[in-house]
Amino acid sequence: MFQSATPIAFFQQQINILQSQMPGLLDGRLDSIHDARIATRRIREVLPLTHEWQRRHAADDLFEKFKQAGRSLGKVRDADVRIDLLRYLESRIPHAAPSLVLVRQRQQRERLVGMRKLVKRFERLGIGEELNRLSSGAAWRGSRFWVKRTGVWRQQLRHLIAERGHAAADAVVHATGVYFPNRAHAARIAIKKFRYAVEIGAHTGIVADDEALLRPLKKSQDLLGEMHDRQTLIDELTTQIDEASGFDAGQIALVARVAEAEIADLHARVLARRERVVDACCAARRAVHRTELPVRAIAVAGAVALTGFEARRQLRALRQPPPRDSTREVAVRIPLSVAADRQR
Repeated sequence: MFQSATPIAFFQQQINILQSQMPGLLDGRLDSIHDARIATRRIREVLPLTHEWQRRHAADDLFEKFKQAGRSLGKVRDADVRIDLLRYLESRIPHAAPSLVLVRQRQQRERLVGMRKLVKRFERLGIGEELNRLSSGAAWRGSRFWVKRTGVWRQQLRHLIAERGHAAADAVVHATGVYFPNRAHAARIAIKKFRYAVEIGAHTGIVADDEALLRPLKKSQDLLGEMHDRQTLIDELTTQIDEASGFDAGQIALVARVAEAEIADLHARVLARRERVVDACCAARRAVHRTELPVRAIAVAGAVALTGFEARRQLRALRQPPPRDSTREVAVRIPLSVAADRQR
C-alpha cells in the first residue's frame, strides 16, 4: 500500500497509459489522441515531484520531451474538437451547412498535416523507446520506506495544491460575471492545473479521494472548454473566411450568432457553478494544511522510535555482566598474594 501511494507510482501509471495508447495514436484515432494528451499533461505535472526517485536533470529532460510531445498532441486534439463542433453546427443550422462543410474540410486537411508532424516528432524524440524504458520502473523500485512515507515530495505537493487552489479561485473571481474570452480561458487553465494537482494528492493520500471535490472542477472545466472552442471558431470565421473564398458571408454570420448565443448560455452555467468551484479550492487548501501536522508527527514518531530502540539496546548492554577475563583476574590476584607474603 505504501509503495503505490507515491508520485513515482502515479508517474508510472501515466507512462503505462500513454504506452497503451501508442498504437491508436500512430493510427490517428481520436480517443487515443485525447487520452495520450491527458497522460502527457499529468506526467508533466508529477515529474517535479519525482526528484527523490530520479535525478533532477533526468526529470527535467523528460519534462521537456513530454512537453514537446504534448504540444503536437494538442494541435491535433484541437483540430478534432473543431471538426466535431462543425459537424454539430451543420446539423443545427442546415441553412449554413454548405459553408460549414467547406470550413470542416479545411480543418480536416489541417488535422492531417498535424498528424504527420505528430508522428515525426514522436519519432525524433524517441517517445516509443523512452516509454519502453520507463514502463519497467526498475530504476525506482528499491526506494527507501521513509522516502515514500515522509519524503520532501509531500511538502512540495501540499504547497503545489495550495498554490494552485489559490490561483484557480483568483482566476474564477477575476473572470467576473461579464464574459471576457481571455479571462474565461485563463480560469479554465487555472482550474485544469489545480485539478491535476488534486488528482495527484488523492492518489498519494495527501487529500481525500473525494469525487465531490473534483466534480465541480471537472464540470466547470468542461463548460469553459466548450466556450473556448466556440470562441475560437468565431474568431477563425471572422478573420480568415470571406465571400471571395467561396463562403457565404450570410451563412457565416448566422453561425457566429448561434455560437455567441451558445457561449452566453454556457457562461451562465459557469457562473451558477462559480461558488462551488471556489469552495472546492478552499476545501483542498484546508485539507493539505490538516494533513501537514500528522505527516510530521509520523516522521517524529519514527525518529523517536528508532532512538528509543537504540537506547534500550544500550541499557540492556549495560545490565549484562561483563565477560570474565582470566588474565585480568590473575593479574589482580598476584599482587594480593605478594602483599600477603610481605606482611608475613
